[in-house]
Amino acid sequence: MKGVGKFGEVLAAEKGKVSYDELAVRLEKIIRSGSRRKAIMEFVCRELRKVPHYSWVGIYAVEGTDLVLEAWSGPSATQHTRIPSGEGICGAAVEEKSTIVVPDVSKDPRYLPCFLNTQSEIVVPVMKDGSAVAEIDIDSERLDAFSPTDRAFLESVSEELASIV
Repeated sequence: MKGVGKFGEVLAAEKGKVSYDELAVRLEKIIRSGSRRKAIMEFVCRELRKVPHYSWVGIYAVEGTDLVLEAWSGPSATQHTRIPSGEGICGAAVEEKSTIVVPDVSKDPRYLPCFLNTQSEIVVPVMKDGSAVAEIDIDSERLDAFSPTDRAFLESVSEELASIV
């Protein structure tokens, strides 16, 4: 993974200690393992959710004009398993082909409510040949939860995921 070893931040909370660098190494190994795509995506979601402030993690694939939920990890499922292109933060990230960080979802009219406790969200598109082919969607129960380190780390994970999508 490009830049492994550069994140360095260690977080601690009720989920335990998590090092972005160690997590990046684990994710790189599984993404490059040659395992089935579905199994890799499920592993990536479970591992990302170990970051203390990531309360729900999903990976959506672009299928035609829709985003389709391929894998997720969280306390419960989302009703948004299929999102039409251009709708919500997820649809906007795919259209804009760039990461969107929403510090307070209650102040963004694009937000599609999923969970009552969600306060912030980050959506990172997975790019391949100039097109968004998938995305990582993460909710947090904290306001303004996502730092520049989170963004850089998740964009790095996204680059790795492009190899299997």
